[in-house]
Amino acid sequence: MTFAGLLIGGTMATASYIPWGIEAMAGYRTELVHRGYQIADEVYDYQLEGEYALADQWMLNFRGIHAQGNGISNFSELTGLVELRYDHTWYSAGWSMGYRDFQSTFIRDGWESGPFVTFHLSENWDLRADCVYDQGAESFFSTAQVLWSKSLGQSSILAAQGGVSYADDFYGSKGFHNLDARLSYTYFLIPNVSLSPFVAASVKLDDAADDVALAGMSFDVTF
Repeated sequence: MTFAGLLIGGTMATASYIPWGIEAMAGYRTELVHRGYQIADEVYDYQLEGEYALADQWMLNFRGIHAQGNGISNFSELTGLVELRYDHTWYSAGWSMGYRDFQSTFIRDGWESGPFVTFHLSENWDLRADCVYDQGAESFFSTAQVLWSKSLGQSSILAAQGGVSYADDFYGSKGFHNLDARLSYTYFLIPNVSLSPFVAASVKLDDAADDVALAGMSFDVTF
């Protein structure tokens, strides 16, 4: 589920209030996959995200991520991302920029930046595409995804997504890189607190990538 979908309605509906929202998330996953590569096992991750409405259709999003491996690998990730987005009735488009710092993995630290667009095909279906230049890998990396979600009553949401990626010499991978899929179920304990178990998989299309299946759980709170 997207952060925009969890944004508190009261802050957006009343003009006298500052149109902002904050989400905090803590999660666990059996494997961590970064752009088709399996880079850590048994990972705990924590995210803090904020979104601010600059104007009626312009949004500024901030996200901080910390991930820590459980065990002897000493894996860790610290990431900061900023996204400027324009929201229209049938599409959203914008530009993202961020920096990723990795420890105990072959993935190199660096800046990344690039455009993205999401087409809102219907109430339940979206089509998303993006392309980033990864400075650490010295490579462009592009993805295309289909996203689906459906409300199951007033307190739960079922969501699924699948996609394909294309790499430009991304750690030895050139051309179509991997297929990925994810299925999640979100249950709202109260309107601003939710639990989301999920399963996911990544299937390599290039020998440089990995075949990975994983599962996890996230706990989300919006303010």
